[in-house]
Amino acid sequence: MAVTSGEKTAESLQGRDLRAEERKAAAELQLGRAAIPMLIAAIGLIVSFFLPHSGVVLGFDVLLDTDVARKFFTTAPERIYSVLVVVGVLLAFATLLTRTTTVAFVAWAVSSVQAVYSVFAGWMRQSRPQELAGEGIAWGLALSIVCSFLLAITLSIIAFRRTRRQHELANERRVHADSDPVLRAQQAYLRSGLTPNTTTDVEMVDDRRQRAKRRHRD
Repeated sequence: MAVTSGEKTAESLQGRDLRAEERKAAAELQLGRAAIPMLIAAIGLIVSFFLPHSGVVLGFDVLLDTDVARKFFTTAPERIYSVLVVVGVLLAFATLLTRTTTVAFVAWAVSSVQAVYSVFAGWMRQSRPQELAGEGIAWGLALSIVCSFLLAITLSIIAFRRTRRQHELANERRVHADSDPVLRAQQAYLRSGLTPNTTTDVEMVDDRRQRAKRRHRD
């Protein structure tokens, strides 16, 4: 009995566990060009701790809640934001080192909260009562806000972008579905609206075991 090229393709793909390969490919991360702006954003956030947060208050004064920060009435949201910056930077570097999807998604979630909270922290600094000591947003805090949004955007690109290997496996799965008569019949059955009397041009015969035995004999 002659074996067609379509059956050979189906048998070769059937011998591989495409689902396991897809899970493995989904767990791996392809940073690409987005790694450069992400690294710039992380470094900018680190530098912002050594720049004026507001007046004479530096970024690390807010983070460590020093006497200078208390003297100029630094608010709790500003301190919370500084902690989020530290966590976001650490997760960004962890993403660069591990290159795993799980770490990237955690870093993306934290950076998104951090970006939103940066606006809230800046608003709290600007809207404080006039009788309180202190000044408005300094350029260190402004740099931190810009870098927070840059970090969130780049991590969104990295975390949600499909890798080249994922695209290749998706194409192989489509080839497998087109070359396997059983899968073609199942797809035709599903497209028909799940009616019990559906007829197709392909007889639904599951001969995958026979084809696997024939492949092993060859």
